[in-house]
Amino acid sequence: MSLPALPKNGKVAVLGAGISGLTFTYFLSRLRPDISFQIFEKSIRPGGWMNSPHLYVSDTKESILLEKGPRTLRGVKNGSLFMIDILRNLNLQDQVEVIHKSSKANRKYITDAQGEIVQVPNSFATAVDFFKRVKVVDGKLIKGLLKEPFVKPLAEDETVEQFFKRRLGSTSLTDNVASAIIHGVYAGDIGKLSIKSVMPFLKDVESQSGSIVKHILKSLTRKNTKKEEKDVSEFSSELQLYEKLISPQANLLALQNNLKAFPMIKFRDGMETLPKNLANYLVNNTNTKIHYGTPVQQCDPKTGKVNEQQFDHIRSTINTHALAQALPLNNPLIPELKAVQYVTVFLTNVYTKKPILLPKDKSGFGFLRPRHRNIDSNPQALLGTIYDSDVENHAESLFSEARATPGEYNKITIMMGGHYYSNWNIPSNKLNLKIVKDVLQEKLNVNLSKYRVKVVEESQDLKVDSIEPNDIIISYSLHQDCIPQYNLGYQELKSKVLDILEKEHYKLSFGGTVFAEGVGVPDCVSNSFADAVKLM
Repeated sequence: MSLPALPKNGKVAVLGAGISGLTFTYFLSRLRPDISFQIFEKSIRPGGWMNSPHLYVSDTKESILLEKGPRTLRGVKNGSLFMIDILRNLNLQDQVEVIHKSSKANRKYITDAQGEIVQVPNSFATAVDFFKRVKVVDGKLIKGLLKEPFVKPLAEDETVEQFFKRRLGSTSLTDNVASAIIHGVYAGDIGKLSIKSVMPFLKDVESQSGSIVKHILKSLTRKNTKKEEKDVSEFSSELQLYEKLISPQANLLALQNNLKAFPMIKFRDGMETLPKNLANYLVNNTNTKIHYGTPVQQCDPKTGKVNEQQFDHIRSTINTHALAQALPLNNPLIPELKAVQYVTVFLTNVYTKKPILLPKDKSGFGFLRPRHRNIDSNPQALLGTIYDSDVENHAESLFSEARATPGEYNKITIMMGGHYYSNWNIPSNKLNLKIVKDVLQEKLNVNLSKYRVKVVEESQDLKVDSIEPNDIIISYSLHQDCIPQYNLGYQELKSKVLDILEKEHYKLSFGGTVFAEGVGVPDCVSNSFADAVKLM
């Protein structure tokens, strides 16, 4: 959608001090230093879902990082490049760490129908084991692959499951593999999520090539272009515009090419490092004020009023249900904002000094659980488990020769809930902690009878007196309505909302994970830049 340029010395209200609200403020303040910003944040800290608290151990004075939200950036995306460049501009480039594509920590796993952990293929041997244990290929899929080039394209939107079933004639791929990927990104239901919203490239391939199989075969036989030509063609217009308007010395092409060997990026002191330091920068170096502990009680997109103050533009990055409650009665946006569906995730950090949590022969990033329809009902609502200590122990600095010093400790994050909770009453914390212990015993083969479990309650400060060799530390968080679901009908909902903004000439735009281009952190940052340019 188009956004009107802001008047000279204009005032902008930003709803939410998460990564989306803060990067939007940063970009627009660089483009328009005359603009003043007021950021309204309901919590007492910046960062939103990017939350990296440290567990303090009293007797040893240790400080153990426990990521409570996103912990890595995947792939070489424009938003990731922007984030790294911001850290460089804040003199925090030493925070950027990467994991090489050949690293053991880059191995990925899923569970088979029996709950056993199986490596996603990265070699011939692992491929043989994978296809033997994970029932991906069945008779229907083989027939479907042969018939797929003759399946007519469908213009209408459909669920991810419907798309694969229509084109391949089988649900084995979605049930046993693709649903795991969806669990890791959206914590969502592959039978409800819109293909146009979560995998639009597949619909594009279908409409342009007429066949997924034909497209893959054509890609495999296509001649490689020269590396120099490839590098130039991949330097997108968005990256060029960023360098021109925001950071002329960024040299993002070199950074982009360097990162191709590193599919995983993290920050040494946690993902919260960027929003925390960016918030400090904005307050001290731009005309920005952040109101912590200040939820949005009133928001009128027609007049530009937020919490009794007048603004020329309102940038919302908060939960759409919360925004709907703040709008004037009978505002046409209210039913549309309330129609956005979210899922809740129960996240548990587990730490031990001994290497007892992780399979010794299966180092990697972690495992995701497919839905395995008609085999089990997943009573644990398990989405996946991340091997944090493996990632940390294999990290290296992007801008220096420094490498992590491997430790004997184990640290993992267990994720449960998501779309499963949409059909249940969310279990109590007590019941969920029991389920976490079941996961440790059944999936990771930890004999809990040999260890003492210490639970750090959600409401407490993250502090323990000591951690003994036989202690297992558990810290948990219930993330209510943390991930929006791009279910079937979301595209129509998004179009309707944007049409209302245009028709009513509202002084409002949306950032964050809703009505933008994706739920990933890099997607949110790219959207912040794109809309800041429109408003300049």
